[in-house]
Amino acid sequence: MMTKMKRRTATGLLAAIAALAMLPAGAALAQEKVIRVLRSPVGTFQGLYIAEEQGYFKEAGIKVEVTIGGAPTQNIAQLQAGQTDVIMSGAFDIITAVAQGLPVTAVLNTQNQGDVPTTGLLVPPNGTVKAIADLKGKAVGLPGGVQSTQGLLLLRALESAGIAREDVKIVNLPFDAMIESAERGAVDAIIPIGLFYSLAQSKGFTSVDEAYQFIKGNPAVIFASSKSFVAENADAMKAFVAAMEKAYAYGNEHQDAVRAVDAAQTKMPPDYIKTRYIAPFVAAFPRDVWGKAVADMERFGFIPKAPAEADYIWEGAPK
Repeated sequence: MMTKMKRRTATGLLAAIAALAMLPAGAALAQEKVIRVLRSPVGTFQGLYIAEEQGYFKEAGIKVEVTIGGAPTQNIAQLQAGQTDVIMSGAFDIITAVAQGLPVTAVLNTQNQGDVPTTGLLVPPNGTVKAIADLKGKAVGLPGGVQSTQGLLLLRALESAGIAREDVKIVNLPFDAMIESAERGAVDAIIPIGLFYSLAQSKGFTSVDEAYQFIKGNPAVIFASSKSFVAENADAMKAFVAAMEKAYAYGNEHQDAVRAVDAAQTKMPPDYIKTRYIAPFVAAFPRDVWGKAVADMERFGFIPKAPAEADYIWEGAPK
């Protein structure tokens, strides 16, 4: 005769099996899936922490482990080495990687360059650059060098002013060294991004407004993964994207939550965090605008040939 203990054990097991049977297809697998994310160090990463705090990842049946990454190309290298599953990288760095034959793909946007800039050409206080035409013979600091979103902005701007690429010194600077480099005169202008762009403005840097039009509407920092990972973990990736879309909606409605992440995850001054402009999160890619930029990347010699959209945007990415 079955003992009471055995009966209880058997009853519990049957209940667990019945509960699993009622889950949507793939949910049991997704519950066990851990997604390792290497985030950007410069901003637009707040959705990750909001999704965790609001329980969106848990609701989606996934666990997300977030690590602070480095420059866009460094994050791509770690993705290729299998050290992470999803990265935050520059939109144009991903195009460069795809054009070089690396099996990476964009899975989720973060923000577009909208009406209020989150990047652009900035000049330190008392700087001599007032217009694009003044850049001839000057030094411009870029995060990641010319092979970047900011590099495309600069080359498009120089072309509009009839200035040859060789007439401007392009200096590759780390994200956190750009402002100081301009303040001490090592470069005449900078094109920072994200939090560093806003921080530079708070320090008295002025914008050469005519330059921003050459990048407006494009994606900036995006999420990407390897093509093999999204193929083998399609359900988990769809769950990740769905959870992040909820986090974006929450962050857009509750900016205090975004500022709380800033305070916890950055070293930005508290007074600046309280007042900085927060660009809206956007999940879908601006495909037409991005496609034109990809074509210009080929024209300027960034890449040998522009890849097709299907080669650099995952089929499960939001539309």
